[in-house]
Amino acid sequence: MSLPRLLLLLSALATLSARAETGFTVTAPPSWVEPTPLDAERPLRAEDAVSGLHVLLSEEQVHVSPEMTERFVRRVRRVVSSRGVETGSELKVAFSNTHERLRLHGVWRTRDGVRTQLLRAEDVKLLQQERGLDMGIYTDERTALVFLQDVRAGDLLEEAYTVEEAHPLFQGHHLDSVALASQVPVAHFVHRLLAPADLTLHFKTHGAAAAEPTVREVGGLREYRWERKDMTPPSEEDGIPSDLAVWPHVQVSSFQSWAEVAAWGLALQEGLPESPEVTALAESWRALPTEEARFLAAVRFVQDEVRDLGIELGPNTHQPHPPGQVLAQRFGDCKDKALLLATLLRTLGIPAHMALVHSRRQGGVASLHPSPFVFNHAIVRAQVAGRTEWVDATITHQRGRLGARTPLSYAKALVLAPGTTGLESIPLPPPEAPELDANYVLSVKDDGTGTLAITSRHTRAEADRARSWLAGLSAEQLTTRYLDLRRSLFPKLRSEGTPRVQDDTDANTVTLEERYTLEDAWAGGGLSVAVTQLGGELALPRRTEKRVFPVEVSHPSHLRVRWEVHADSLLLNVAPKEKTVEGPASRLEMSVVPRFGGFVYQVEYRSLADRVAPDAVARHVEAVEEMRSQLGLSFSAPPGVVSSSSSSGPARLSRTTSLAISAVFLLVLAVFGLGLPQRLRRFVREHQARRPAPRPVRHLREREKGPAPIVVNSLEQANQRIRSEHCSCGGTFERVPDALQLRHTGSDGRALTILRVRCTSCRAPQFLSFDVRPG
Repeated sequence: MSLPRLLLLLSALATLSARAETGFTVTAPPSWVEPTPLDAERPLRAEDAVSGLHVLLSEEQVHVSPEMTERFVRRVRRVVSSRGVETGSELKVAFSNTHERLRLHGVWRTRDGVRTQLLRAEDVKLLQQERGLDMGIYTDERTALVFLQDVRAGDLLEEAYTVEEAHPLFQGHHLDSVALASQVPVAHFVHRLLAPADLTLHFKTHGAAAAEPTVREVGGLREYRWERKDMTPPSEEDGIPSDLAVWPHVQVSSFQSWAEVAAWGLALQEGLPESPEVTALAESWRALPTEEARFLAAVRFVQDEVRDLGIELGPNTHQPHPPGQVLAQRFGDCKDKALLLATLLRTLGIPAHMALVHSRRQGGVASLHPSPFVFNHAIVRAQVAGRTEWVDATITHQRGRLGARTPLSYAKALVLAPGTTGLESIPLPPPEAPELDANYVLSVKDDGTGTLAITSRHTRAEADRARSWLAGLSAEQLTTRYLDLRRSLFPKLRSEGTPRVQDDTDANTVTLEERYTLEDAWAGGGLSVAVTQLGGELALPRRTEKRVFPVEVSHPSHLRVRWEVHADSLLLNVAPKEKTVEGPASRLEMSVVPRFGGFVYQVEYRSLADRVAPDAVARHVEAVEEMRSQLGLSFSAPPGVVSSSSSSGPARLSRTTSLAISAVFLLVLAVFGLGLPQRLRRFVREHQARRPAPRPVRHLREREKGPAPIVVNSLEQANQRIRSEHCSCGGTFERVPDALQLRHTGSDGRALTILRVRCTSCRAPQFLSFDVRPG
């Protein structure tokens, strides 16, 4: 670490006076501010108090000039309970130490008609929390924190401050978002914007009816004003497709078109110094036999050899670092790695350009007004061997020849290339074969001993995900985690060694082979087999009735699970069955085929669409619940089998039982081999149809790759979400004490945190993935 960077980090521990000189000042509000009158006597409903506080006023006033943007914030809240004393007795303001300055104006308490200033400069703590550091992002973010003294229920608290922003890349532009809703009820909301009259601004409303501002001229400036009374939180719906802009807000942008945004982004790459080291690295791959081989060599180097770490200070929040610097330090964020890769490819004669995308909003950027702020990620578009390839340089352990690589799911991209006039579509074709194809072979003897062999074949995104996950585990961890997973069905299971991994990097296929032995299998009077890989695909939102927005479905998705069961006895109590369930967005096929001495049970799932319209949600819920009922099969022990747990001697069959089994065998042979009259066969089928369904099988919620990532703001919120998640048995989850916390990069470029949990009821183990996104 360089000396300037070390001094920057140590500044957070400096004395209060030093912090006041470098991080904030206490001043009067700017002269251009017009404070909104406060109606302190406005009647409030008790249900509008959140965490013991009533928000009476929330105002934001923004002043735009060619040199900087000033943002004045004022909030007035009434403390109504002891809970409000706890939550309202502090002032916390986050700002960037590189291009923002904080001006604190005051914190006032009004009690019995007396207004008192509570803010003292010596009470301000300046912290460097770096909320994004767990995700590999360093922004030199500071937080000014003030703990207020002598706050009581009934007090009126007012706070005001201004943040001055002078970002070097956006001078002459204004980009903003005006919230038209709040997480808590607000009695009076005001947003006032002052901008030069010659600055053309574009407004677009999302998630609400068009909200046009009132406009007037004020001292040579143009004022735009949004104002609302009794602003309430919007109705909450979970499971909404991420590309929909559902939160009510007004988008503000001084950019007119996507062509203007592309030209702005392309200009950020101009003037960066060239690097002979980058050129020499590219030339080292020149001798490879094909253009495809040279392309893959460059991609794998940047993905796997340059770690994903962002130092996003000042202009480098949006401008990439020079490729030579990124290569020398062997780290960079998405835009750094994308520009390095594009530079290497162009040196090899492969046309390549950086492209801007949004990792979560994906295709939803097309509905937004053009602005650099609608993107949060950078990738590369390359023309190689007659194909258009989209590459995310932040994904690690991605493999596959051209045509076998996992397609990216970002849907829309703005390519930073000369002549770009609009967004470009990124195709996402459905998989031709199951991305996860799991085959279980269970062999059980009458004495309860047996074997279990599992072969799981992962392709496309499943292969990338498995490869990345496996790379972070030792052989012992891999054995233990899979053994814990399998013991949810077979408690007395022992591993026969470390699972065998075969990685076909050319075909992008990862095959995992597991071998186990089991004892006392018939202890419960029978066995169960289950499909545990569809938890994410068959997840339902908490709210399914009277929805306004569609329900998101994981798409494209194609999985297949096959159980092949063998037993010493000729017959098991399993009836043949075929079932196809198709809903508005998915299809599941299940079959049970009895065989002499066993049966084959198979489930195959395909997604058909990425969302379900609100008027089709009821049919979707019905289909999903029916699909869930097909994800397990229970069968009784063969007649006469005695569990070793209930008998000291070996299990054996009596003569009567043996004769009975032989008679049943002859009867089955007659039915299936010789045939019976039509009415008898119809009677058998109808009788089987009236048989009660097998008892439901308790199984884990998520697939073996780990649950679908849950978006949270912090690891503390992740722990809270763990307690709110539910196992399929109905129990809640708890964090496993002393369990390792793992991080890996997902196939969509996100840094994911994996936490090990277990059900408090059935004790089934689980791994939950969290996408930690501060702020």
